[in-house]
Amino acid sequence: MNQLYGYCLCRKIVFSIPSPSRFDVCHCVDCRRWHGGPANGVDSTKITLLNEESTLTWFDSSAAAERGFCNTCGTSLFYRLKSNRSRWSVYMGSLEKIPANIPLGYQSFLSQKLAFYKIASTQPM
Repeated sequence: MNQLYGYCLCRKIVFSIPSPSRFDVCHCVDCRRWHGGPANGVDSTKITLLNEESTLTWFDSSAAAERGFCNTCGTSLFYRLKSNRSRWSVYMGSLEKIPANIPLGYQSFLSQKLAFYKIASTQPM
């Protein structure tokens, strides 16, 4: 399986994941605050941090979840549920050389989507 590589702006966090089979979108208020818009992510349980001196920090963002970011440059990188910390959602903005054919999987919290943009595809929620 092909690997994708990602990193934060300052490159103090560098990681790899297996190439995903789909990407998901979250429109919830917390994701929009964290990203400035909907969060696009790929789920993975096989994340490999590639640098020894990582600045990865986890923010306790709700009763159910936490968000990973670089504590040097502030780049938002990951999301995970507290009930399953081995399954991370990797934000697509942190990845390089993303294959063009990764299909849209699920969109969650469509009821919280901002009214000023339209969705081209309405995959299951």
